[in-house]
Amino acid sequence: MGKFKKTAVSVLALGALLLAPVITSKSSLAADTKWISGGLGTESSDEGKAAKKFRELVAERSGGRIQINHHDGGQLGNGQEQMEAVSIGTQQMFISAGSQASRLVKAFGVIDAAFLFKDFAHMDRFMKSDMGQELNQQLIDEFGVRVVASNWYSLPRWLMHKSKFIESVDDVKGVRTRTATVPMYVQNYENMGAIGVQIAYGEQYLALSQGVVEMTESAANRILPTKLYEVAPYITEADMMFPQVSVFVNEKAWAALSPEDQKLITDAAEEAGDYQTKLAQDGFAKQREEIIAKGGKFQRMDEKVRQQFVENTSKNIDIMVEKGLMPAGWFEKITALREVN
Repeated sequence: MGKFKKTAVSVLALGALLLAPVITSKSSLAADTKWISGGLGTESSDEGKAAKKFRELVAERSGGRIQINHHDGGQLGNGQEQMEAVSIGTQQMFISAGSQASRLVKAFGVIDAAFLFKDFAHMDRFMKSDMGQELNQQLIDEFGVRVVASNWYSLPRWLMHKSKFIESVDDVKGVRTRTATVPMYVQNYENMGAIGVQIAYGEQYLALSQGVVEMTESAANRILPTKLYEVAPYITEADMMFPQVSVFVNEKAWAALSPEDQKLITDAAEEAGDYQTKLAQDGFAKQREEIIAKGGKFQRMDEKVRQQFVENTSKNIDIMVEKGLMPAGWFEKITALREVN
């Protein structure tokens, strides 16, 4: 297993671990299996609702033999802590953004490279390509973490500013912007010329309200639940990234399951992913109306301006390769997938 700094697991995670031991017998379908699972999204978010759907499907289809004790809202720690906990095995599952894996395998961050992908279809082609499969296998081989499902799609990520729409590349230069600690997120704002300020997901509202940062970004369907429109009401529909959530599982816990139970969990995870995608797509029209009624403003980024941001990303590919954020030659391969039918 690759080396990385092991952070302390939260008291809650340790307590839950004592109450929910993992059964390692692979031979019997009758054995009870109890997993600790965590996520960063709130219970009311599309991700939280889909996580609930997932564990209900697993419990129902296993006749209660498999129980997933899920904790929303970062109760088990931040993204770094939970990814490492899954790798170590003190937590069996983590449901969060696919790019969380870049905390272990840097190249996973390519899926959150701003202005790299054209649309969700382009992203999906990449995830199913040899490149996507190579990343998944590296995560297993080096860190003992398996991606069971990666089809939990949200809506595109849009830029949100306290006082203006983003109408040119110059509008973001020098702007203090909230970024996650994920390496590719940090690089995104360097590519754009903004000043990235690393702030935890749950603390960005306060950071915007206090003027610590002026701008952030959000998947469209997460703007209402997080109330970010209250502190960053100028929402530019930039389609800068096409986020998806993955279901990460500790490889030893996975190997302890029978093939039948592995299929049961995989099927349930993919069905829950379809459920989240539908929630996001079907629910946003109403959310948009509510955001506008509460003071939020929307403006579509001009395609010519978006193309300028795309060019900024392409100019920094060599730097991204040098930092290990993208393997050499992948930019050309990903670009070639843009127009594949």
